[in-house]
Amino acid sequence: MPQSNLRVLLLGIVSVWSLALTAGCTGLAAGPEASAQTPVPVSRDSAWARTRRALAFDAFSLDVVDSTHSHVAGTRYASANAKQGTAAACRMTLDLTIRGDAQQAELASTSRWVAPHTMQDQASEVCERERTVVLDRINTTVAPPPQ
Repeated sequence: MPQSNLRVLLLGIVSVWSLALTAGCTGLAAGPEASAQTPVPVSRDSAWARTRRALAFDAFSLDVVDSTHSHVAGTRYASANAKQGTAAACRMTLDLTIRGDAQQAELASTSRWVAPHTMQDQASEVCERERTVVLDRINTTVAPPPQ
């Protein structure tokens, strides 16, 4: 296995393991993991810069930033004053890799919402909707629709 694939695999294992520990120890429930590939009509470097901008706009704390392999992983934490049952109470974990060349890129994402057990009834609807909105916003920043 090439060293870069091994690194991505190890980072994925560490991310899942830390999420499992966090969810198990703090009264959090995690939603299902969702993966997607989005074609981006810009160069890999432009897609990287736009992705970083989008994550900063959505207040993600970056856990992994590997510009050499165009890989970034982060967590968007719940708002400190979030009311239970609202989208602001949902956390989101996100792992992004950008592939491609100087002509076209592809944004590969794996994401998951995490919510307090106290909002377990609403989390699958509220947090999933928030996860979808955040990913749509990131994708629109990385690949704006034609005007």
